[in-house]
Amino acid sequence: MSKLHSLLDRYDTVLLDMDGVVTSESVYWNAAALTVYELLNSKLYFGDKDIDPVRLTAQALDLRKEIFLDDAVIKMVKSRGVNNNWDLAWLVAGGALVLKTQDYQAIYDWLCTLPDTAAGLYAALSEALCKKAGMTKEEATHPNGFWLTVQYVFQEWFLGSELCPKYWSGKVSQLGKPGLTYGEEPIVDKDKLLTLFSLISQSKRLGIGTGRPCVEAITPLTRWGAIDYIDKETIITYQDVHKAQNALQKTQPGLSLTKPHPYVFLRGVFQNTLSDEDLISGNYNKNLCRNTLVIGDALCDLFAAKAAGCDFAAVLTGIDGESARSYFEAEKADYILHNILDLLES
Repeated sequence: MSKLHSLLDRYDTVLLDMDGVVTSESVYWNAAALTVYELLNSKLYFGDKDIDPVRLTAQALDLRKEIFLDDAVIKMVKSRGVNNNWDLAWLVAGGALVLKTQDYQAIYDWLCTLPDTAAGLYAALSEALCKKAGMTKEEATHPNGFWLTVQYVFQEWFLGSELCPKYWSGKVSQLGKPGLTYGEEPIVDKDKLLTLFSLISQSKRLGIGTGRPCVEAITPLTRWGAIDYIDKETIITYQDVHKAQNALQKTQPGLSLTKPHPYVFLRGVFQNTLSDEDLISGNYNKNLCRNTLVIGDALCDLFAAKAAGCDFAAVLTGIDGESARSYFEAEKADYILHNILDLLES
C-alpha cells in the first residue's frame, strides 16, 4: 500500500507547476510549431495557402522537429529565460519575417546572436520587426500587435476551433482545428498520479501554480479525475497573473508577475486573503511560506519559489531531463526527484 514520502511531513501545502511536472509540455511545443507554420503559410496571415488543420495536426510532431530543429530552439530560448510558448512561437515566426525565410537553421542561428536574456531577445526582435519586416512600433513591440496574433493562433490550435471562442476570444479565424488539448496525458502513470494526489489531499492543501490559462489547466485535470483532489481556491493561472498586472499598471507600469517573480506561488500560499500590493511588497507572514513545498521542472520555478520563501523540489521530467540535475544542484534546490511519483513510498 502506498504512502507519502516522509519529506512531505514538514509541509501543510504543496504547490505544483503543471508542465514538466504533471503534464508533458510536448503538446504545447507541437501547438507552437503549428502556430509558426500557419502564420508563415496561411493566406489568413503571411502566406498564400489554404491549410488543412486536421492534416497538419497529424503532422504536428514532424513539423515541430523541422521548425524547432529537434527542440534545439526550445532549449536555447528556455536557457535565456523564455518560459512561455507564445513567446517561443513569436520569436521563431518573427525571425522568419525579419530574415524573409523559412530556413529554420538560419532563423535559429540569427536568434542565437541576439541578447541572452528573455527581455533582450524581445527587445531585439521588436526592433528588427520594425526595421526589416515593415511593422510599426505598436505592431512589433512585445506583447502587442503581432505578438497578440501569435497568441490567438496558438490558442486556436491548442483549444480547437470550437472551444477557443468559448474561453478565449469569441471568434474563429480557421475552422476545423480539432484541439491538441484533448490528447493530453499525464507525464507519469495516471493511476499512480491520482493515488499521490489523493494521499496529499487527505492531510495537506494541494494547489497548482501555472502559466497556463485556466481552461487549459482545468480541462486535462478534470478529464483525468484529478481535479477533485486540488483545492479550488489554490489553482493560480495566467488569468490571475494578467489581472494583477493590469490592476497594478498605474502604480507599477511594466511590472511582470510571471515566473521567476514569486507572485504565482505567493497567491497559492495566501489565496485571496491578502491584496496584490501586500504580496508584492512582502507584507505577509513568511512562516506560512516555509510550510509550503513548490514542485517544478525549471529554474524559473526554483527562483520563484525561493523568492517567495518556499522550499523547492525539482523534478527531472522537463525538457532537459536528467541533465537538469547539475543546475538544480548549483542553485541549491531543496530536493531533486526523478519525477513527481518519487513522493510516493510503497
